[in-house]
Amino acid sequence: MTTNEVIDILTESVLFRGCDAEEIRELVRNSGTLRKYEQGEFIFAEEDAPDRIRMLISGALLVAKDTVSGKRMILTKIDEPGDLFGEIYPFIGLTHYDMYVEALKDSRVLSISLEPFRMTGNAAHDRMAQRLQGNLLSVVARKAYQMNRRLRVVGSPGIRGKIARLLVDLQKAGNRIRVMPREEMADYLTVSRPALSRELGNMVREGILKIDGRDLVILDQEALEEYL
Repeated sequence: MTTNEVIDILTESVLFRGCDAEEIRELVRNSGTLRKYEQGEFIFAEEDAPDRIRMLISGALLVAKDTVSGKRMILTKIDEPGDLFGEIYPFIGLTHYDMYVEALKDSRVLSISLEPFRMTGNAAHDRMAQRLQGNLLSVVARKAYQMNRRLRVVGSPGIRGKIARLLVDLQKAGNRIRVMPREEMADYLTVSRPALSRELGNMVREGILKIDGRDLVILDQEALEEYL
C-alpha cells in the first residue's frame, strides 16, 4: 500500500474530516506510525498502556476481553478502513486497557501520538488540534449511540426477544432485512450460535419469519412485535 493510498483513506475518515491532504501527510510524518500485523498478532493487550490513537487502514480486527475463567468475550469486529479503536482510553486516565485487539487477518494499523490533539499555544497547531478534538468527539458520540442500541437489544428478555428487537431496529421499510452472518449475529446478541439457529428455526416454523439466504423476511409483524 502506497503512502498516497493511506492518505486517501485518512482523508475519507471521520477523524480527519475538514483536513486537507497535506495537513494529514505532515501529521502522519511527524506523529504517526504505520505497521503491518499478521493474522493472530495482537495490536495491543489488556496490560498495555493506552498512549496512542489507532486507526485501521486495511484488514480486519477483533476487539475482545477474557474473563477470569478464560472465556473470550467478543466485543466487536473492526473491518472498515478509517475506523478508530480504543480511542477513549488515552484520555480518561487509565493506566492500561481492559480489552485487547487481535488481527483477524493480515492488517495495517496507523497509530498516532497524542501530541497533535493537545493545545500548545501555536496558532496553526491549535487550529488543527481543535479540529481533531471535535472530530474525535463525533466518533465517540456515534459509538455511544451504537452501544446504546446494542444494549437495548441484549437487554431484551430471552433469545426471541433479542432477535425481535434487533430486527425491528434494523427494519427500515418493508419486511425484508439483510442481517449479519450467523456467527456475528450470535456474538452481537450474546448467545451461542446453536441457540440462535434453534430459535430462528422455531420462528420460521411458527410462521413469524422466513430465511432467504442472508435475509430474514418478516411474515408476521404483529407476532414479532409481541416479543418487544
